[in-house]
Amino acid sequence: MPAEQASDLFGLDQTIVADEEGRRLDTYLAEKLPGMSRTRIGKLIREGCVDVNGRMCKPSHWVELGDEIEVRFPPAPDETINPEPIEFGVVHEDEAIAVIDKPPGLVVHCTPTMLSGTLVNGLLHRFRSLSTIGGPMRRGIVHRLDRDTSGVMVIAKTNEAHISLMKAFENREIKKQYVAVVHGSVLQDWDEIDMPVTRSPHNRKLMTARAGRGRESLTVVEPLERFGVATLVRVSPETGRTHQIRVHLTAIGHPVLADKQYGGRSTKSQPNFGMTRQALHASRLGFAHPRTGEWVEFEAPLPADMQAALDALRAG
Repeated sequence: MPAEQASDLFGLDQTIVADEEGRRLDTYLAEKLPGMSRTRIGKLIREGCVDVNGRMCKPSHWVELGDEIEVRFPPAPDETINPEPIEFGVVHEDEAIAVIDKPPGLVVHCTPTMLSGTLVNGLLHRFRSLSTIGGPMRRGIVHRLDRDTSGVMVIAKTNEAHISLMKAFENREIKKQYVAVVHGSVLQDWDEIDMPVTRSPHNRKLMTARAGRGRESLTVVEPLERFGVATLVRVSPETGRTHQIRVHLTAIGHPVLADKQYGGRSTKSQPNFGMTRQALHASRLGFAHPRTGEWVEFEAPLPADMQAALDALRAG
């Protein structure tokens, strides 16, 4: 069960038996408790709220197979995040979840240096109830999209729904589909990109696909429409690594149109057909409803900027 930072679940302590080794304690717990950030976990460790085999350790402690890790959660700090009228589409809403269409350019959750103007501020304004897992800055947030990626997201309105969805994401039981416009003509009708993704050794804010290093990462790419200079593709990530789709598409020589971080020379030397952000959109999301168990799927229509880019490509 994912950890809870809010005061209403104070005392929801956990004991985790390590099922792998050779990982930093803070990194390992960030994977096992996906509702919490590595920064927040590191703070818990430094405050003495985490024991390994009955002893306090540093965040850099190396986990060994079979280690018994006890995690205790104090009451949430007094962090006030204000509701704000932020624009986003609502695809579906019930008592347990909401499904929204995130516009491009919107940051998903607050940070200590960004307490306003985020999706979370908008969620607090729009919905009466949101899950509290992850703390005040991440109310309702089960998963994320990059700032400049648009599309469908599921929001947890209750803690029970949040826990159920987090387990589904961890067990790869969520069906995710994206559409992207990429540089060049993707020749294969179907391609499976199986390349580990890890932090770039040159820029720790970026990721890279490196053979033999990093975490297992799998992406399926299907061309939908070819334009010679670019291709419209459907992308299905089977794993959920940071920037996975963009990194994998760059690795096979077809970076996402207008991707400033991973597009390399292509963003300057080739036309972007009016796109000012990466042409990547989360189009479909499917999962077992956390309350009913029924399989549900939701879609978000292509945003105006990507539609305009496609119209320009079709016009030749």
